[in-house]
Amino acid sequence: MLRQLIGTAANIQAAASVGGNMTSCHIAWGIGFMFAVYLAASVSGAHLNPAISLAQCVLGNIPMWKVFLYSIAQLIGAYLGTAVSYFGHHDDLWKLDGGIRHVTGSQATAGLFATFPSPQMSVWGSLLDQIIGTAILAGLVCLITDKRHKIPPGFVPPLAGAIMSMVAMTFGANGGFAINPARDLGPRLFILCAGYGWEVFR
Repeated sequence: MLRQLIGTAANIQAAASVGGNMTSCHIAWGIGFMFAVYLAASVSGAHLNPAISLAQCVLGNIPMWKVFLYSIAQLIGAYLGTAVSYFGHHDDLWKLDGGIRHVTGSQATAGLFATFPSPQMSVWGSLLDQIIGTAILAGLVCLITDKRHKIPPGFVPPLAGAIMSMVAMTFGANGGFAINPARDLGPRLFILCAGYGWEVFR
C-alpha cells in the first residue's frame, strides 16, 4: 500500500505541477518501493508483487498457498493505496480534469493511478513489454535476496528500490511499468469505482 501511495502521489504531483517530470516519478516509485520493502520485510519477506511471490514459489522458497494469500493482500494494498492518493489529491485532480473523470483525451487522469499503453503500442507489444519488465524485476529481486550472495539484509531495500527505478526508467514510456499484477488490477478496480467507467479495462 505504501509503495502504491507514494508512486501514485508522485504521478499526480508531476502532472499537476510545473516542475514535475517522469524522472521524478520513476525515482519516487523506487523510493516508495524501498520503504515498502523495509516495512514489510519482517512480516512477509516483503512480498509486494504476485510475480515476485510466484518466482519465490518456483524457486521453492514459499508454498503455493502463500502465493495466493500474498496476492490477495497485494491487490487490497494497491486498491487502498490508490484510494488514499485519490482522496488526498482531490483538488489536484479537479484542477486537471474539472471533476469529469476521463481515461483518454487531453483531460485524462486515469493514467495517474493505473497504467495504460502508449498510443504506439500494440496489444502484443504491451504484453511483451510487461513480461520483460516483470522478468527483469523478478530476476533481480531473486538475485539480491539469494542468501548465497551474502547481501546484508539492510542493503536489500535500497537495491530493490534502485531496481524498481531502473525498470521504470527503461520501460515506463511504453506502458507505465505496471510490472506487478496487483499494481495493475488494484488501481483499475478503484478508479472504476471512482467513476472512470469500464473504459479503465480497455
